[in-house]
Amino acid sequence: MAKLPMLYLSCDKDALSGPIGEPHLRRLISPDMSVGSVAFITSIAGAKQPEIFHQCGKSSLAEHLQSLMAGREFDVAGSRDPGLEVLAETMIALAPEEVIELRLNTGMTSDSYRQIGRCLEVFRDQGVLLICLDQKETGEGDMTHHQPHDAYFRNLMQQWEYEQVWLQAMSRSSLRGRRNTSARDAPVADPTCVLNTAFSLGGLKAPQRVFGIALNEDSQSLAGYGWMQ
Repeated sequence: MAKLPMLYLSCDKDALSGPIGEPHLRRLISPDMSVGSVAFITSIAGAKQPEIFHQCGKSSLAEHLQSLMAGREFDVAGSRDPGLEVLAETMIALAPEEVIELRLNTGMTSDSYRQIGRCLEVFRDQGVLLICLDQKETGEGDMTHHQPHDAYFRNLMQQWEYEQVWLQAMSRSSLRGRRNTSARDAPVADPTCVLNTAFSLGGLKAPQRVFGIALNEDSQSLAGYGWMQ
């Protein structure tokens, strides 16, 4: 089975409720790739803990993820919410066996979001399409929600990748106990919560693909990154 890509998508919240460019979305997934289930990773401000929403199909994937996150000491609630089922079916040729949504709370550290990414990475080799969906409220400007093609995100991920090289080097050094961890212990900005998890799922490296798709006649679009390896 070919390894599925890991996608990071950014769009207006209300854009997904209108007509969607189905042919364009399906181009994100190669026809020779077999998708069994779909897992969305989103975020919401004000929540106290991550939540897993079972959208459709069996509940085995949701239960497995809940167990993996509990193993890393994340307290996770679970319930049912079919809000993203239609989007999942739009993106793949056949109806998925199961669709779940992992809704992250904001205000955690970058290390916490990347730990969650490590919980999810096992699914990439098991026919589960992982989609980090970063939705902005209608009316939010670029100052509060940068677009994937902006230099802001490119520079940010370049910095993260550079930091990982140094962290690996320091882990083999006698100085590893002296490094400053304050940056990793500070809460990250809300717009980068989902991106931190995507970066972790992408192997802590820059994505191999950048794309943009027009969704409707109101100039609303969906843009993002693809980690293909």
